[in-house]
Amino acid sequence: MLYLALLAQLASIVLLVWIAWRDIRTFTISNQLVLAFLLLYLPAQGFLGFPTLWQDLMAGGLLFVIGFMMWMLGVLGAGDSKLMLPLGLHLGYMGLAPFVVFLMVFSILFYLIITVSAFAGAERGAFGWLAELKRSGRVPYGLPLAVAAVPVMALRMGWFIFS
Repeated sequence: MLYLALLAQLASIVLLVWIAWRDIRTFTISNQLVLAFLLLYLPAQGFLGFPTLWQDLMAGGLLFVIGFMMWMLGVLGAGDSKLMLPLGLHLGYMGLAPFVVFLMVFSILFYLIITVSAFAGAERGAFGWLAELKRSGRVPYGLPLAVAAVPVMALRMGWFIFS
C-alpha cells in the first residue's frame, strides 16, 4: 500500500506543477484542477490509513481561511485561494512551517526579479514577461505556491518511506 500512496503523492506533485504552469500561461486555476488535486489526497493518505488526518484537516482549513481572507482583500485570485485547502491537506500540519518559509523566500525573490526586469526595461523572453507582470499588476501566484509546496510534499513522501 505504501507504493500506491507514494504514487498518488507523486501524481499530486506532478499535478501541482501542471497547475502552476497553467496559471503562468492563463492566469487562471480551474476548479477541475483544484478538485483533482483535492481528490488525490484520498489515495495519497488513504493507502496509509490517514495517519495524520486531523492535522491535515487543520492545515487545509487554516490555509483556506488565509487564502479566503486574501481573496476578499483582493491580494489573491479566486483560484489561488481555492487551491489553499487541498494544498494544506497535502502539506500537513508539520509541513506548514517549511512551506511558509519557502513561500516567503520565493515570493520575495519573485517580486525582486519582476521589479528588476521592469526597471531594466526588458521586453522579450522570460524577463520581458516578468516586466509585463509588473506593468499589468497581474501575478500568477500559483507559481510561488507550487515552488514552495513541492519540496515540502517531497519531504513528506520521504518521511513516510523512512518512518
